[in-house]
Amino acid sequence: MKIKVSVIIVNYNGLKWLKKCLTSLSQQSYDNYEIIFVDNASSDGSVLFVKRHFPKVKLVRLQSNSGFAKGNNEGYKISKGEYLILLNNDTCVPDNFIQKFITAFDNPKVGIAQAKLILMSDGKSMDSCGSFWTQTTLLYHFGNGKDSILKKYNKALKIFSVKGAAMMVRRGIVESVGLFDPDFWSYYEETDLCHRVWISGYECWYWPAATCFHAQGGTSRTLFGNKYSLIQYHNFKNKIMSYVKNFEVQTLIYVLPTALFVNFIIATIWLFQGKYRYSMSIIRAWVWNVKHLSSNLKKRKKIQMARIISDEEIMSQVMRLPRSLAYYYYLFTDNISQYED
Repeated sequence: MKIKVSVIIVNYNGLKWLKKCLTSLSQQSYDNYEIIFVDNASSDGSVLFVKRHFPKVKLVRLQSNSGFAKGNNEGYKISKGEYLILLNNDTCVPDNFIQKFITAFDNPKVGIAQAKLILMSDGKSMDSCGSFWTQTTLLYHFGNGKDSILKKYNKALKIFSVKGAAMMVRRGIVESVGLFDPDFWSYYEETDLCHRVWISGYECWYWPAATCFHAQGGTSRTLFGNKYSLIQYHNFKNKIMSYVKNFEVQTLIYVLPTALFVNFIIATIWLFQGKYRYSMSIIRAWVWNVKHLSSNLKKRKKIQMARIISDEEIMSQVMRLPRSLAYYYYLFTDNISQYED
């Protein structure tokens, strides 16, 4: 019998995406899988739609919008699969998706894999191949907006972090290092998990054999609406939290001041642009981390005690700088597709 796979989808008011997503999953050629649908107290009829049209889907109903991180954790609790696929609700997949995806784990060193994410809007542009670490502490998002048929985006490669829209993880890894930190709520939770997976001696890979079409931002728009400052608050808060937990002391001595400097520059630019709430979101992120330092240090102690591989060894495999500083300009002007990898 084939290995069982659990597909977990977290939803909040994502009714408009569900027919396409769940229909594509129900037509998989792989025959030993379950679909777990975690609803974050939606008010748009999502639960009723799933009950009526996809009765075989396992349904988890939460009493409030608990975010992406906790939602996936709740789905994991009732899952039975030896492998978990975490999939955004604004995706659809071909019928060989699971069959292709699971082949990434033929390599026993692979702990997490990311599918080839293609933008649903045109069906040909890359969403992401995952991300590399850089010395600036800002991730290098490889392949974003590029032509998906190019050879360099069709090769499997090691990456520092997958993108959480379509990722697959070994159950044994989750049992060892945990899934998502519930304090993250949403944003950077997959990078934090990937870092812990690397620390545990496993690897994270981009696996283009498995293709997934993604609406990009569909899930976050329903979570946050137009509250961009709230997105940035969680983004920066979670990054700092992850750095403190996961890096060795000798690395943290460099990473934290660098992150503070980069954050100060970003906050200053936003301030001069009149984006006061954006600037304040960074200040609030650092304040939150100071207030919660004690609890985060407890998490850090547990993670570092289980460390198998050093930061130096990890970074030797997954650090890659963009070809030019223009990348950062395009990143912060939301035109990253204009940058040539």
